[in-house]
Amino acid sequence: MNEKIKKITQNPKLLIILGLGGILLIFISSLFSADDKTDNKTASSSTAYTAEQYREMLEKDIKNIVTGITGDKNPTVVITLESGIRYSYASADETDTSSSTGSVTDQSSESKKQSYITVKTADGGEKALVVTEIMPEVRGVAIICTGGNSEAIAEKIKNAVTAALNITSKRVYISGGT
Repeated sequence: MNEKIKKITQNPKLLIILGLGGILLIFISSLFSADDKTDNKTASSSTAYTAEQYREMLEKDIKNIVTGITGDKNPTVVITLESGIRYSYASADETDTSSSTGSVTDQSSESKKQSYITVKTADGGEKALVVTEIMPEVRGVAIICTGGNSEAIAEKIKNAVTAALNITSKRVYISGGT
């Protein structure tokens, strides 16, 4: 075995070829790992919703519930939201307390300083670190479907919608279709 290694190390052309082959393999492996990283970035960014996408997703879910109860293949569902998506950011708070004593009165003051924790983005910029994403609350739901004029069906739909969206029944309106 040692003799084979000595033969290889004594041939400079073979050493250069092996070295270039190793560099080429490292380069090729870095290309594949870069593709994996971009796939992870797109996967994580695709989970974030806009308020519009969130509303459309809720409407689709409620349509499925109404279809399951009434059999109506195309009910009309409109959902309104209170506001847009709110974000809670990571922050670091500092409190400075100072006091001074005078001959007549003692005085103390306190100042608070809040700063947000930032992270660097892929393009070299900075953005605040998001801790939580708070989806908007549902303001109201309007449903128009076959059988919506029936009290029994309307009650079933109202119970299902209030349970699914965690809202009061006053926020749900149901009517029958034409």
